[in-house]
Amino acid sequence: MGHRLKSLPLGRFMGIPVSVGWSVVAAAGVAAFLLARSVLPATEEGLSLKIRVGLALIAVALFLGSILAHEFGHALTARRHGISTNSVKLWIFGGVAALSSSARSPRAEFQIALAGPATNAVLAVIFGGAAAVSSQIEFAPATFLLTGLAVVNAMLAITNLVPAAPLDGGRILTAIIWRRTGRPEWARLVSARCGILLSGAVLLFGLVELFRFDRLSGFYTLAIGLFLGFAARSDLNTAVIRGRLTSVQVGDVLTPYPAAIHDSLTLNQLLRMCPSTTANVSLPVQRWSHQTIGYLSTAVAHTFSDAERTWTTVGQLMTPPEMVPTAWTSEPLLDALERHGTAPGQLLGIDPKSGLVVGTATPDQFRHFLLPPGFWGGDSRRLAPSRLRAGTFQVPARLQRS
Repeated sequence: MGHRLKSLPLGRFMGIPVSVGWSVVAAAGVAAFLLARSVLPATEEGLSLKIRVGLALIAVALFLGSILAHEFGHALTARRHGISTNSVKLWIFGGVAALSSSARSPRAEFQIALAGPATNAVLAVIFGGAAAVSSQIEFAPATFLLTGLAVVNAMLAITNLVPAAPLDGGRILTAIIWRRTGRPEWARLVSARCGILLSGAVLLFGLVELFRFDRLSGFYTLAIGLFLGFAARSDLNTAVIRGRLTSVQVGDVLTPYPAAIHDSLTLNQLLRMCPSTTANVSLPVQRWSHQTIGYLSTAVAHTFSDAERTWTTVGQLMTPPEMVPTAWTSEPLLDALERHGTAPGQLLGIDPKSGLVVGTATPDQFRHFLLPPGFWGGDSRRLAPSRLRAGTFQVPARLQRS
């Protein structure tokens, strides 16, 4: 069975891959059909089917182009600030420009966020001017469509400025609070909380629309409210987790100077030294000369069968020192994880003064920082940090760090 594409690729524009979700393709087809069949005939009698279909397709293409222009406003402004864009995608609730990283300053955050609504505002003026020109030549269908595009772009500009995540206005709010407080993650948390409140308001409006006024459009309003809620919740989780990781240095999560093990040790011998209650830890691997030739995560031993552990040695599985991710002990844990991924198998802490390895870490030692917070962003579900330290398991003295 072939691989199904989740979206329709449109190619690359200005070096950025662009794709359209199949839901957008279906919605665009329905919109074009309704315009050609029901809406355009009411604007002027006697329009041929070819003209109606052509105008409908152009209008839908210009509408989708407006959303793409909005996202490229974000992408190109981000590029000016040294941030690349992995892709731009259109889907049923709008568009998404997937930036490679977060803004590095409140100024960049503000400008990147404002670029999208500003693009729609400019398009609203352009379409409005084109509608005025069209009205002079008395071609009602074109005037109607251009006026509609002007109104839609104006609405996109205005609604996106609502100060709540995940809307652009939420990012503008983030930039303002960030600039005033110097705390980017706190600013993002405030914006996300505003987004949750906005989601609740939209959901309430959708219920009123559906049950009080018997409008089926209430289902779409409810869908928008749910989308806003999930997106705001995701932003809240990200803000809280990034805030935790920013407040912790790499040195705070290290196992300092872990005892070394010999490369001839079998996995069974290793497990006998490490009690089952001991968290996963990264150990230096040495030979008789006490020279570290690699590092091994004890979690690897549990992936082998009992029979394999009797003859598989530490030396066969260790990772050479140059292949293990490193980080300065004084740098925020967030910077290290952004550089090496959120779950590096092992991490070496380097003392910035001596340049020597002073400790190791595995995901077990910082996983509690990655747990989702409570509904409003509290840390009620956060686990206590691991208390793992060197010496929690017994290693022959001759193999320990000298």
